[in-house]
Amino acid sequence: MLGNHHSTCAVWMRLMLVLALVSVPANSQSSAGTFDKINAEVRQTNTGTSSSSPSETASPPSRKQEGKESRNSRDHHDEYCEDDDDNDNAFAAFLATGVLVGVTSPFWGPNVALEDDMLQAGYFPEHPYENAEGSLLYDKSSRGAHDSLIVLQGQYGDDYDDIFHANGRVLMEHSSRFGFDTEFFYRNEDVQTGHDELWTGDFNITYRFAQSMKWQFRAGLGANWLVYDDEADEGINFTYGADWFPADPIVVSALLDWGRIGDAGLFHGRTTIGLSHNGWGVFTGYDFFEIGHQEIHSWINGIELRF
Repeated sequence: MLGNHHSTCAVWMRLMLVLALVSVPANSQSSAGTFDKINAEVRQTNTGTSSSSPSETASPPSRKQEGKESRNSRDHHDEYCEDDDDNDNAFAAFLATGVLVGVTSPFWGPNVALEDDMLQAGYFPEHPYENAEGSLLYDKSSRGAHDSLIVLQGQYGDDYDDIFHANGRVLMEHSSRFGFDTEFFYRNEDVQTGHDELWTGDFNITYRFAQSMKWQFRAGLGANWLVYDDEADEGINFTYGADWFPADPIVVSALLDWGRIGDAGLFHGRTTIGLSHNGWGVFTGYDFFEIGHQEIHSWINGIELRF
């Protein structure tokens, strides 16, 4: 009995050891940092999709026959349902029109609200609220009016967990409404092996499609980039932004970037509120960054100079 007991204990100990060893790779895999997961999505090889393709494309003969019978039955039924089809088509057209209006409203909506023709030139005061109701002048002869605006920004962001970032941004706009917007992010993540670093950024050609003394809306197209583990990836980027100057010295800004980088989708949004005096400003807000299925949320604080 004693020998059997010792034998049983030995078997259980070996089993526990095997289970412990097997579990180690799974734990190490789950501890992969956010930047590693971003890198995997941006540079994925799509090896997992091929296994599902045969099952999706294969069609047994019996199912083809069933499809033919189903179509014959549907065609016979449609002979008596022409009125219903007309109603369905009308509803589909109405729905498509509604979707089109909704999708395009961020572009024509501000023009309608601001009564802007998208063509009139806009000039800039020396500083926001300097001899102006906000940050735009329509008369070039106004005191301090400039043909161009340059905004320099720097910010620090933290997700209050493992990731912090530093950001630099340059926005330049001309009285013709054309300009450019570029920025970079340096992100640092605490991982089990130390620290990971991720660099991202974009460059966009923009057009100020709606403007008033207190509101400016811009949109543009460009490219974004990512550098991780000494390897770089690029992609296309769409940007949309707005600045609001409700009352001296308040400045409210919003920005979003949407595109692709490598094999993954990219979305970036930022909203800030700040104070501006003699061109210098401070702001605080929220920054959201997503690549593929990986999200980074950050509270941000920064400084800016407008001239």
